[in-house]
Amino acid sequence: MVGIVGYTKFKNYPSKTPIERMIKAVKTDVNQTAERFFHDFLDIALVTYSDLGFSAYAVNEEGSVSAFVYGKIFEFEQKLTLLMHGGHEFKEANSTAEFVVHAYEEWGKTFFRDLNGSFCLVIFDARIPQLLLVTDRFGTRPIYYAFKNGDVIFASHARAILEYPFPRKLNLKTLVKFLYYGKIGILGDETWFEGIKLIPSASVLAFTKSEYTLEKYWDLVYSTRSTDEEEIVNALVKAFRKAVNLRIDDLDGVSVLLSGGLDSRCVLGAVEGPHRVTAVTFGIKGCDDIAVARKVTKRLGVKHLTIEYNPDELVGFARNVVFLTDGQDTVGVSYIPFVARKMRESGIKYYLQGFIFDVLLGGSFLSKEFFKAHNFNAFLQVLEKKYALFQPSELEQLLDKRLHKYIPLARKEFVKLASEAKGDNFPNKADYFNLNTRQRRFTLMGSILHREFAEELLPTIDNNVIEVIRQIPPEMRFNYCIYRKFLLALNPELAKVPYQKTLLLPIVPSQLWHPSTLVLGAIKKLSRDAFRYKHSYFEFNEILRRHTGWGKLVEETLMNENSLVYELAILNRDYVAKLVNDHFKKRRNNGEKIAFLITLELFLRTFFKKANQQKLKCKFWGC
Repeated sequence: MVGIVGYTKFKNYPSKTPIERMIKAVKTDVNQTAERFFHDFLDIALVTYSDLGFSAYAVNEEGSVSAFVYGKIFEFEQKLTLLMHGGHEFKEANSTAEFVVHAYEEWGKTFFRDLNGSFCLVIFDARIPQLLLVTDRFGTRPIYYAFKNGDVIFASHARAILEYPFPRKLNLKTLVKFLYYGKIGILGDETWFEGIKLIPSASVLAFTKSEYTLEKYWDLVYSTRSTDEEEIVNALVKAFRKAVNLRIDDLDGVSVLLSGGLDSRCVLGAVEGPHRVTAVTFGIKGCDDIAVARKVTKRLGVKHLTIEYNPDELVGFARNVVFLTDGQDTVGVSYIPFVARKMRESGIKYYLQGFIFDVLLGGSFLSKEFFKAHNFNAFLQVLEKKYALFQPSELEQLLDKRLHKYIPLARKEFVKLASEAKGDNFPNKADYFNLNTRQRRFTLMGSILHREFAEELLPTIDNNVIEVIRQIPPEMRFNYCIYRKFLLALNPELAKVPYQKTLLLPIVPSQLWHPSTLVLGAIKKLSRDAFRYKHSYFEFNEILRRHTGWGKLVEETLMNENSLVYELAILNRDYVAKLVNDHFKKRRNNGEKIAFLITLELFLRTFFKKANQQKLKCKFWGC
């Protein structure tokens, strides 16, 4: 894993430096390098691919303020000029880290608000002394942290903190949240490990010898200001084109992850000069995503790399997914590390993707029920219906009775987060909730996996793009209404290729989209032929049934009486067996639930297998 690892030494000065153990915990490729920095009060390392240029370090003239950057920041030239005119000296005018150092000296924490990009920062001010850990507006470069004996330990991956060392104790509440609201990922800022948390998006954790503070410097709140469609579309096209091309200037080996959806199509269509990028599409042979993507690249004249896979060859990557995401993504995305490795082998160093654009602009997680909600309870009911994986009644059958006490606690946290959702109406609150839960804790894990092999560029969260989007009313975002007009204005050729989800052209009236989706869903539900299997690049329900490798993984994890979920008395084996049997006998599509349960077992084996099982039981339940 590329990223940052480190810890303060305000109260403790380890005799044997933990930094090497932390580096080892995240370094997964021989081509990844680690740059180490040591100070009286701080040890830190940047782990990156040295040829990609996505990390930087700088210190001021006096050596009192230093900055470590993982990621990329764009459009800081104006503030850079102000700093130069103000007497700040730069060794390299285009150095992101130098800019951060001098901007912090000049404006303190207030300058974080305007930073544009995908990044995380570590700033150390030796004059106080104080450590600042900073996430970008959407938290796309996570920083995990924990406190121990008066110091803070931090890393881009929770498992590195364990190597400090930090107590390896399973968070039982997280376990229940993972299964209850699995469609969100892990609810809130907790992790699988007690005491290790995630810094929220757009936040600054400030740590000194005596205290710490955690505060947000920005928030995405939809607030309807503009209803002029033509004005919105024109502003969005202008901002989006600039955002895409700004991110690929002076780079080679750039690709665009192109599915059969619309987000990636927009990114590709905004690139000035199709020769500059390679479109990459993946899936099982003959799937709709590949077929649609081929039509898109043919129309745009873009080089196209297709990566096909046999689902059985992906089984071996299931454990990789669990390890690389610290159990935060499921085995249902085992294709990602396989694809990312193939991309790097093909010479691809960077990739653009349409990260969460469907949510931001397309209202993909909105439903008519949110518009009908007239009070908080109605709003909450729709949210729970959308994001619950196992219902409370199912959890009571699935989980050991000793875990039942966490079920109402998980719901209480869900209700609290829902009540804190911001917006001037319930649809806007729904998107706010989604962006601060599912997208940050679950969707983002796909990026974490891809970044093991290549660096990521995210034009969809560009500050100027977001400023346009946040003013669009939900009625215009819903059902891709304004999105499709934006697509047509961006590049008319893009609207002439069907959308994989509906198999309709994007220019078809929105009234037909929902019926089309329902028809396709019914066909998939009833069909026993290749249609449902090949409609998506990884249709997990059918893959489980069709491919022996996945069936063996189910047997070896969920049907094995010696699995840790049973040895540690976490799950009810009879209930799990019924869930599995119902799926394989086609009574129900339980693929998603099975993926979460396999992930739980592999997580326990990955992070707790070395411990004596009796000791583990005592640690979980007491002796």
